[in-house]
Amino acid sequence: MIGSTAHRYRRPRSRAPRGRGRGGRVLAVVVAAGAVPLATVVVASGTAPSAAAAAPAADATIRAAHFSPTTPGVDVYLGRFDGRRPPTTLWLSHVRYGAVTAYQPLTPGVYTVAMRAAGASPTSPPMLTWTLHARPHDAYTVAGVGAGTAVRGVVVRDDLSTPPAGRGRVRVVQAASRVPVADVEATDGQVISRSARFATVTGYATLPAGRWTVRARGTSGSTASASGPVVVRSGQVTSILLLDAKTTGITVRTVLDAASAGVVPRDAVPAGAGGTARLGAGGPAATLGPLAGVLGGLAVLLAAASAGTWRRRRRCSPGRTGRDRGAGRGA
Repeated sequence: MIGSTAHRYRRPRSRAPRGRGRGGRVLAVVVAAGAVPLATVVVASGTAPSAAAAAPAADATIRAAHFSPTTPGVDVYLGRFDGRRPPTTLWLSHVRYGAVTAYQPLTPGVYTVAMRAAGASPTSPPMLTWTLHARPHDAYTVAGVGAGTAVRGVVVRDDLSTPPAGRGRVRVVQAASRVPVADVEATDGQVISRSARFATVTGYATLPAGRWTVRARGTSGSTASASGPVVVRSGQVTSILLLDAKTTGITVRTVLDAASAGVVPRDAVPAGAGGTARLGAGGPAATLGPLAGVLGGLAVLLAAASAGTWRRRRRCSPGRTGRDRGAGRGA
């Protein structure tokens, strides 16, 4: 230590500008404190000016289907793959044979799909579990297929790209156990699929736009057959479903996969989670949550600052006597 005298430095006291008072200082602190969390939320939501030019990560799209005629209604669960336990987050409830839900956006990643009997506990052993690797821009149908002890879960990649002008794209989902093998063709002889086996999905066939009558018939020991209208519109993608009828025989119906210009139909089938909720990313509530917390905290602090200013002004207002101030404190 150099020298023998220590000097204490006293920081000069600053006075608040006239008319500002304590409430003004509190308000300044509140605004300064609130600026950082708000900036953080804006950056996290991808709307900060520095990140405005960055393209958001592309979603996958996903839907579910029930194509097992011997399996009753199911609840469908979806969760991030962790390799330890099946998911317990309910996605769709009471999905019955023949149902195809609407597409929903899904954050890309690896997921586990599980099916449990409708109404079963989310922690009970599932009937089926299988894995989905969702990639950006791709569309998928996850489905339970088969019958009896041969029921299994599958992931079908859907081609929703726009067909050429004046034409549409169709495929066959063979989910009719009463015809183990079936041919599907238009009544004018246009072949859509040959020897489509039960529990399989065929490739796509491109047809001229128009109204077609389609006939499906068994070719391997089964004489069951069914016909139905199929409207093929320009630019659309359609799946033709072969299903077991309620009593005997089979039935034919269609599902629109993509409308004109590759537009994916949403909310077509109400089923539990709704058609437009974004899966795998928390959804709108998670986005609003941090911002709501910041705004709520700011509201509380601003209210406290305003109350402090009002009390100071009332305490110092001219004409109030000590008796008045004492009465105010007693109240």
